[in-house]
Amino acid sequence: MFNIKVILNYFELTFGLKVNFLKSRLCGVGVDQTKILRFVTILNCEVMRTPFKYLQMPIGGCHKRGKFWDKVVNRIKSRLGRWKDRYISRAGRLCLIKSVLSSIPLFCLSLFKFLFTVLKKIVCLQGNFLWGWGLEGRKIAWDKFCKSREASGLDIIKVRLFNLALLGKWIWRLNSDKGGLWREVIESKYGGWRGLNEQWDNNRKVSLCWRDLMKVWRSVEWGGKFEDCFNWEVGNGRDILFWTDNWVVLGVLKSKFLRLFSLSVLKEKI
Repeated sequence: MFNIKVILNYFELTFGLKVNFLKSRLCGVGVDQTKILRFVTILNCEVMRTPFKYLQMPIGGCHKRGKFWDKVVNRIKSRLGRWKDRYISRAGRLCLIKSVLSSIPLFCLSLFKFLFTVLKKIVCLQGNFLWGWGLEGRKIAWDKFCKSREASGLDIIKVRLFNLALLGKWIWRLNSDKGGLWREVIESKYGGWRGLNEQWDNNRKVSLCWRDLMKVWRSVEWGGKFEDCFNWEVGNGRDILFWTDNWVVLGVLKSKFLRLFSLSVLKEKI
């Protein structure tokens, strides 16, 4: 830690950019608290405790608890306040709903699977703001507003499907990205995106985020398996399973040529 401080000081002398240690904080994961206090003394900074925020993202909390989402819900509630519906037209409220949804919870939607109760609160806030707070009798089913304009809807993003799509992008990146430390870590621990197709085991020790991705993989919203949405690019063929992957126009060879598959010795080999 002393060497790190020396390096930072040399950085300051070389480039003229000063590191403000008084505004810096140090957090340890799996480190004894006495060591953290020693390091804080060396760097002359403050101790940071979990959960904390990084780029407006909560780090270190459990996203399976409702309290984790209170700040996100409260921020949306403050933007869709009761007083605004008195001075903004219904078309303006619609634009505000779309902009608030796309800006405030976007990072959380792309990293965590939202709780059903939290999604219900967000939809309730949107509906109350659009129709005016307290006008119970004039409300219409929210799903109708989430339809496209061609289907007589208002093109409002459906939060649950938006959440699934953003999480599904991580599954797609696990298969398509060829580099990155995050991908190497997941492949070494869970076997990459193919590990999502394994049988659900409650006794298996996996992270909550990986469990969420497994649920996304099995979601009925895709109209089938998530894997069926892939478009394969064969390349050198090293990443494709000959019998079980959908890499030809005919479909999965395992289901098209049952007799040959039963005679094959290397059924699960690339």
